[in-house]
Amino acid sequence: MMQRLAVGMLAAMPLFGVSYKQAVIGSQHDLTASGSGPVKSAATDACIFCHAPHNIQPNITPLWDHSLSSQSYTTYSSSTYTSGPQTPGSGSSKLCLSCHDGTVAVGLTVTQGSIGTSGSMTSADVLGTDLSHSHPMSMTPVDDGSLVSSLFANPPTTKDPAVKLVAGKIECTTCHDPHVPSNDPSLSMFLVRTNAGSAICLACHDPTRAQPNTLNGWTTGSHATATNIVPKTGAFGPYGTVAANSCANCHRAHNNAAGARSLDAVEEAACSTCHNGANASPPLLNVMGDYTKTYAHPTLTVSGVHDPTEGLPVNTTRHAECADCHNSHAASPQTGTPVAPTIQADLAGVSGYDTTGVLIPATKEYQVCYKCHADSSNKPVTSTYGRTAPRYPGGPMPAGYPIQPPRPADQYNVRLKFLSTIGHNVMGNSVATTTNSSLRPFMLNIDGSNNTSRPLSSTTLLYCTDCHNSDQARSSNGTGPNGPHGSIYPHLLQLNLFQDAAGGGGGGGGSTAAALCNKCHNLTTVRNESPHDDHNGVGCTSCHDPHGVIGGSPSANRAMINFDTAVAAKSTTNFGYFFGVSGRKGCYTNCHGHNHNPETY
Repeated sequence: MMQRLAVGMLAAMPLFGVSYKQAVIGSQHDLTASGSGPVKSAATDACIFCHAPHNIQPNITPLWDHSLSSQSYTTYSSSTYTSGPQTPGSGSSKLCLSCHDGTVAVGLTVTQGSIGTSGSMTSADVLGTDLSHSHPMSMTPVDDGSLVSSLFANPPTTKDPAVKLVAGKIECTTCHDPHVPSNDPSLSMFLVRTNAGSAICLACHDPTRAQPNTLNGWTTGSHATATNIVPKTGAFGPYGTVAANSCANCHRAHNNAAGARSLDAVEEAACSTCHNGANASPPLLNVMGDYTKTYAHPTLTVSGVHDPTEGLPVNTTRHAECADCHNSHAASPQTGTPVAPTIQADLAGVSGYDTTGVLIPATKEYQVCYKCHADSSNKPVTSTYGRTAPRYPGGPMPAGYPIQPPRPADQYNVRLKFLSTIGHNVMGNSVATTTNSSLRPFMLNIDGSNNTSRPLSSTTLLYCTDCHNSDQARSSNGTGPNGPHGSIYPHLLQLNLFQDAAGGGGGGGGSTAAALCNKCHNLTTVRNESPHDDHNGVGCTSCHDPHGVIGGSPSANRAMINFDTAVAAKSTTNFGYFFGVSGRKGCYTNCHGHNHNPETY
């Protein structure tokens, strides 16, 4: 009799091709002997573990019979969570948690007491009482600029009619249909529809809304469009390609490793499964391998510091997580040659910092670098990436000679350096102080060939990554990933640049000592010009400040001359460079064993 009533109750519910009763039979939620899950019983009715027609849990639909959990739950939290309080112990999700928190026996019912079962739920299906590693549940969405606007209409709805709110809240049944296991043929997890292409996720999360929505750019980003084949097991989604997995490439709705933002792994571990040169087909370039080079951003060595809401510029412990430079929702491979300083496609959508303050998104590459290398108060005076040169000799100089710029309070602020008219032309402020006979017609690739997509002139704008880049960067005809993840050369330089040791002496570097400078400047021409012809074996950076001179002038700092004061010392009485004094140019310094007091040329 009871079985006939249960069938009648379920038959009155909406149908999806077959009745709920027919759909649940044989599924993981069927705890009879015919069920496909690990938990079995001698019962013959698949419905009785959850439902009964009489004497059930009071005021709980639909005719709920399973004993409820009395647990308190630790709910999801993160610095970016802005929606309402989560009440899984009182919302409709408590029905699912009566089994899935793992504290109540799956056979414990109100009307029949404890129904004997054998076997146990899989660990993946047990959420426990710590729900901080699951998508928020039993909560009312609050508009943070990244959610579908219809969620805040009256009545609220998602973008997809299959994905339903429950009394205006996100509940388990918003994403899951407990009676139909295979609406998604690739993932028998009782989803309300297929989640290929993250259709369920995009019913609430809206990448079409404008920045500062970090999802903006998703529809054209790599993780939504890439056709690379990936495994259907382990840390990967169930759909077989990057585009089909979409959100599931990086996120897990339940029992994820990171908790915050439901990431499947913590920090760079969320990226490494694909960006390690393995697993994807065709394989992606091995970014993780670059981090093992002698000089690398501290992505692997500093953990637990980055947060998406951290203030800019970064003044906390210095760090460089993948998300500091890349927005995984918007990033995509660069096609064609970008025009400096316009931001490249792999940096699309990420935040930046500039003279005007925080920028979301950054529009120029240098703005991404400035988050750490400009106004941050904790820039290192010495560095594990190579010796950091102190500069600004500051004089004195004889009467009538150019005044040397004073040492700035923050001489390592590259934003201030590039704002100077005496510097490499990254921000467009550089003013040529001399005709440059050594300038090549095109920038060189790392193999010495001309990069014909990068012509050079005295007004050419440069990227930071024209100098700071992988020594194998594909943008320079190499075989490795682009970007300053790591390099075999100090200061994360793409090519070798010999730097004199403190105390000077020169005589180092060999034939590739100035390979980086040779990328734009023909060194054969340079070495035959005065005064370079007398300085072979001396590092370029002993005299030239490679970023720029804060407060510099053409008469005191022509050609970015700004002595490394750990190499060059004061002459007998004076210290500095001059140009145009009685038609002469030269320097007052004691360098590489010679006292120039002055040396003119």
